[in-house]
Amino acid sequence: MSNPVIADNKPVKVTLDKDEEYYFCVCGLSKKQPFCDGSHTGTSFNPKAFIAEQDGDAYLCACKHTGNAPYCDGSHKQFNDEHIGKEGPGIKLQSTEPAAAVATPEEPTVAFIHQLAREGLSRLGHHGQMTSMGVPRHELPHWDDLQIMAAQMATKPLMEDQSVGTELIIGPEAKKPLKLKIPLFVSDMSFGALSEEAKIALARGAELAGTGICSGEGGMLSEEQEANTRYFYELASAEFGYKEALLTKVQAFHFKGGQGAKTGTGGHLPGSKNKGKISQVRGIAEGQPAISPPTFKDLASVADFKRFANRVREITGGIP
Repeated sequence: MSNPVIADNKPVKVTLDKDEEYYFCVCGLSKKQPFCDGSHTGTSFNPKAFIAEQDGDAYLCACKHTGNAPYCDGSHKQFNDEHIGKEGPGIKLQSTEPAAAVATPEEPTVAFIHQLAREGLSRLGHHGQMTSMGVPRHELPHWDDLQIMAAQMATKPLMEDQSVGTELIIGPEAKKPLKLKIPLFVSDMSFGALSEEAKIALARGAELAGTGICSGEGGMLSEEQEANTRYFYELASAEFGYKEALLTKVQAFHFKGGQGAKTGTGGHLPGSKNKGKISQVRGIAEGQPAISPPTFKDLASVADFKRFANRVREITGGIP
């Protein structure tokens, strides 16, 4: 064989004694990894002798492709489980460039730290790092952890053949209340975050289900609005594309006070996404980042919001 065998795709943790001499397996054939057991006999490989400089734990290379033998340098990341036990591609000549930082389970933020050291804050988003919102699913509480004890005597179950009403009235005291056939609707997702095709498809599906869809803070996509007769209009802090003339086409209106997945930080649609119809609907120049401030600039008090809401009611004839 001309190249070493990949003994494993992760380093081996060993405890070394200072000034002790060890023989590191280079061929990858040893059964006593990461140390030599003589299996290299008959090959062109020879073990690498080294003396431990200090007492303590060390991570020695098991893929046999490190550029810093006997120690792991991360080269094992190029190999998966299918490579184990097979001859590898050989050790590549090491570049004079420093190795790129890569996030690992042990150091998940190391790449971000290197980025900050290299670029400062210049490449971050308007409100900080551009990243996915919310909490990873595996870190959230599980419904399996809850047991709901339903009342079955004070409030008796219904018989199988008894009809159940699912209608929901939004704004029962409004002049023009909105009735949904089910207590669910397609919530606030902007055109730009979703494609035009997705927005229209969701609007049509909601219409078939007898429920509504919300514009999202990115403004009203006319084709989406025309596809649904229970249309919610959302006004957020940036007021993208807002015009009073649009209010006559909607059946409900609400203010966006914030977003649970990114509380108090506003929003940021990169300029690369703000193009064509998206920029037209939002009412800002194409290619310009769409920045939503953390809160409304001109609406501060309860009286401010009430005044705005009353104006909406006046124009629409009293929608909720």
